[in-house]
Amino acid sequence: MQLLHSFAIWISLMLAKRFLQTVLIVGMTWSGGIMFGAEDKIAPDNPGDLNAKSKYKGAVSMVDLTWLDQSGNELGFEILRSDNAEEFRVVGMVGANTTRFTDEVGKYITGAFTYKVRAFNQFGKSSDSNVASVWF
Repeated sequence: MQLLHSFAIWISLMLAKRFLQTVLIVGMTWSGGIMFGAEDKIAPDNPGDLNAKSKYKGAVSMVDLTWLDQSGNELGFEILRSDNAEEFRVVGMVGANTTRFTDEVGKYITGAFTYKVRAFNQFGKSSDSNVASVWF
């Protein structure tokens, strides 16, 4: 009986493998339970209307960011910060359909900080949002 059960599992795996090979041959991919065709393999649209507002929590300088989600196929968003408005680095990530992020910049901070946001999915990253700046 155990041999028959193992054989049934092996057959199921072989059929699943053949199905996936067939799906890939016709230009489709399976991702997270959703079937994507070639026309769906695009990076998300960029977020828009980025706004930044500075605030303090004791001695900690913080920035509240909000933006408009203009894409329906993102997996999440990267939040980028610069202290010279030229070189940006990722300071946070949030999931799909999120439109806000709070950045704890640090204690006793002074100066200007510029932010931008971009969406991402399994096919790439969007172009950057508009920039928004704050001064502490």
